[in-house]
Amino acid sequence: MTTTDLAAKLVNALEHNGYKGKVVSTEHCKDLETDINALYRQGLFDEEFFSEELNHFDFRVTENLGDKKSLIITAAPQPQVRATFTLAEKELTCIIPPTYSYATDAKIEDLLRRLLQPAGFHLKKAKIPCKLLAVRSGLARYGKNNISYAEGLGSFYRLAAFVSDLPCAEDSWGEVKTLEECNDCDACARACPSGAIGSERFLIHAERCLTFYNERHQDFPAWLNPSWHNCLVGCMICQTACPANKTFRKQVDEGPLFSEKESACLLQNVSQDELPRETVRKLDQLNMTEYLNILKRNLQALAAKQKH
Repeated sequence: MTTTDLAAKLVNALEHNGYKGKVVSTEHCKDLETDINALYRQGLFDEEFFSEELNHFDFRVTENLGDKKSLIITAAPQPQVRATFTLAEKELTCIIPPTYSYATDAKIEDLLRRLLQPAGFHLKKAKIPCKLLAVRSGLARYGKNNISYAEGLGSFYRLAAFVSDLPCAEDSWGEVKTLEECNDCDACARACPSGAIGSERFLIHAERCLTFYNERHQDFPAWLNPSWHNCLVGCMICQTACPANKTFRKQVDEGPLFSEKESACLLQNVSQDELPRETVRKLDQLNMTEYLNILKRNLQALAAKQKH
C-alpha cells in the first residue's frame, strides 16, 4: 500500500466511524505559528488572553520527523450535555457545551494508531492551534463568531490534532475560508451580550468573551453582568443563535444528577481526594474534574441567576 493510499484509508476510516479528518504536511506548522504571531503583532490579541490561551502551543512538535510528514486534524461530533445539581432541595440544570469531552481524542488516536503501526509509522498528539489547522486544511470554515464549522456538524464537534511520520503525499492546505451564510448575517453579534463579536473586524474580542472568564480561576470582572451566565463552563449564546446550527442546537445528552450532598461538597471546594468516589466518577464522566476549583464560583453564578 502506498503512502497516498494509507492517508486515504485513514480519512475513510475516520468517516466510517462517524468522524472527519484531513491530512496536511508538517511543514505547515511554521505557517500556523506565522498566522498566530501575525495577529498578535497587529495587536488583535489582548495580552492577557494571548499569554493564557495562545502561548502554550508546541510548533516544534515535528522537528524530529523531517520534511513532508503529516499533520492529521480530526473532528468528532459532540452534543451539549446537561448536568443537574441539587441545591437547597431544588434542581439546577447546567449545560456543558460541545468540545469539553475529550474521550473521543483517545478513541480517534487508537483508530489511527491501529492503521499506522502495521505499516511502520508512528503517531502522537500535537498541541497546535486545532481550529486554525482545521480551517486551513479545509476540514472546517470560520464563522463570524470565530468558531469553526464543519459540514454536517455545525459547530457541535471537538477537534484533535496528531503528528505522524507518515509522508504527506497529498496536501490539503489552503487559505482561510469563512461560512457563506455569515455574509448577510449578524445573529451571533446581536446575541452576544458582552460585545465580543464586533462589526469593525472579523476576529472577535476574545478578552470580552464569557468563556475566557468562566474557565479561569480569577474572580469575574465587575463589568460582567451576572445574567449572562448560561453554562457550567464556556458559553452557548452565539452558537445557539447561529442559523448554521439550527439542526444541531437541540441535541443535548442527559448527564449525571448530583445529590444535595454531592452538590454541597462542590460548593464547599472539597478537594478531589476528599470527594466521594461516586462524585469523582460523575465529574470524570463530564470531563469536569480539571475545572473542580472553579465549579463553586460557576455554580453559584448560575444558581443566583435562577433565583431571579
